[in-house]
Amino acid sequence: MQYELFYLVGERQEANLDAIKEGVNAILALEQATMVGEELSEKRKLAYEIKHQNKGTYITRRFELPEIDFWADEANGEKEFGIAAITNKLNLNNDVLRFLIVKTTDLPDLGAKDRRKAQEMSAQRPAPQRPQQRTDRRDNNSRGPQRPVQRPAATVAASPVAKKVETSKEQSKNIDKQLDELLNI
Repeated sequence: MQYELFYLVGERQEANLDAIKEGVNAILALEQATMVGEELSEKRKLAYEIKHQNKGTYITRRFELPEIDFWADEANGEKEFGIAAITNKLNLNNDVLRFLIVKTTDLPDLGAKDRRKAQEMSAQRPAPQRPQQRTDRRDNNSRGPQRPVQRPAATVAASPVAKKVETSKEQSKNIDKQLDELLNI
């Protein structure tokens, strides 16, 4: 079955990045994993601080593991195989800050995002620049001075908002009266 390993190495370990990659590949090789495709890496700022580090390198690697029948192998019944063994070894590796192992059945191939962005960029052509239209103040003022529209007082008082304000004022007066009556008792 094919899996994808995604792990994070902190910026303090960038000098040892090649050795860390080799160590992770050795862990995978101990479990008879075969590497598939290329390895992708990207330096990014972390969303939150991990072990006092704010930046790191994300590394993605795909590999295949052979299917093992645990029930048929009685001699190695206590021994860990496959993903469980890889997980335990990566947990003990202090150079790897975080990691994730996922089955690749529903994942796109590695680098698909970069290829899609490159295709979108090449497909987009710069739009022709239109010359800006010049507006003169004389054109805007030719219509005469603009006056704000005023509503008659009768329509303002009859508006639903005004009615709600009036009813809320009446309710607050009623509440005040009720509180006075209760406190005087």
